Amino acid sequence: MTRSVKSLLCIVLSAATIVLCCSCGNEESPQATTAETAKTTVAPETTSVSTDDTAAAQPATYNYVMIKQKSDEITNDFDKIISGKKYKGATYLKIGNDFEYINVSGTANSEKHINNSINTCYYTGSVTKQLTSAAVMLLYEQGKLSLDENISKYYPSYEYADKITVKNLLTMTSGIKNYMLRESHIDNFVYVQPEVNMKISKDNSASENKKVIMDWILSQDLLFEPDSEYRYSDSNYYILGDIIEQASGVSYEKFVFDNLLKPLSMTSSGFDKTEKLAVSYQGRNDNESTLYPGVGYSSSGFISNISDLLKWVDGLAGGDVVSTESLDEMFTAYKENFGYGFFVYGNRLSSTGKTENYNSMLSFTKDKSEIFVSLSNYAYSEPIVIYRNFKNSISKFYR
Repeated sequence: MTRSVKSLLCIVLSAATIVLCCSCGNEESPQATTAETAKTTVAPETTSVSTDDTAAAQPATYNYVMIKQKSDEITNDFDKIISGKKYKGATYLKIGNDFEYINVSGTANSEKHINNSINTCYYTGSVTKQLTSAAVMLLYEQGKLSLDENISKYYPSYEYADKITVKNLLTMTSGIKNYMLRESHIDNFVYVQPEVNMKISKDNSASENKKVIMDWILSQDLLFEPDSEYRYSDSNYYILGDIIEQASGVSYEKFVFDNLLKPLSMTSSGFDKTEKLAVSYQGRNDNESTLYPGVGYSSSGFISNISDLLKWVDGLAGGDVVSTESLDEMFTAYKENFGYGFFVYGNRLSSTGKTENYNSMLSFTKDKSEIFVSLSNYAYSEPIVIYRNFKNSISKFYR
């Protein structure tokens, strides 16, 4: 389902009002199957998760006048890309102040005959890390933790605690092994490490599964000396969630709700399943443990929708979440273009996410002149592919 560009802004604004009365999620439902066959080989631990590509990484200065004049043509081109890639989910792109695009397709719940919409909620995967890094910076501003402190303050019995700082966790330079396994750099499928998977359960509480994961993470040898190199590891942000709890005295989820979601009126977002969560499709049963209670947590457990993620971008980039100084630090690329929870490519911040069969991408420029959000509940719908094709399609409008 597509909307004409002229009516999109009104739709988004009205949707933002509607979702104030809604919350994300739904009860668990059987997953649909597909004839498509996926690869089963798990990538080595050296896998780096990046959202970069040549076209998207280039700093773009758009001819906004031409984009406004050609808005119908651009919309039609984008519709064809979505249709041609058989993409199912919710997609939003804003360029400048005069062009917005929304496309929604696919089913949120086939049994209940509910289609996807901009108010449908999805697991956002690693987009969660943006909120976790912002929560850390808030605690830093409050003087409750230091970015340069060793994590021995929180884990005195951990063998390598004296070598690892909070900043190492934020920048993926700790050397800590990933409790997740990823098939490729675009996250086709993500699994829980076999040793962990044997001990967690969908019937466990979140705290029980969390203990299993934390015990495993803190029992592993380092892959390299801290700060000597970069390697993407969800374990870094899982530990940060626990540090947030220790530093704040409340649960990670409550801290995020009270300090990030509530102030930004992100009332459709959270960490619990409710009736607005889309059922996932096209997937395989061997990665369903990524959705067990407590497994995603502060690394990949966040649930949200298009409307709320636009509020997040507006609030974060607009300076309503953390100070300008903290924002500058978060938005500065460290090793391998990774900042604090984002990949940083010049003026653009970007995250992709994959958990179970859900896919996501959130990419925006620091001045909010370009915002791309795409969320899907179909395993073979990849937002980064849509984004790259969109960017290629509008490259003719670069100055």
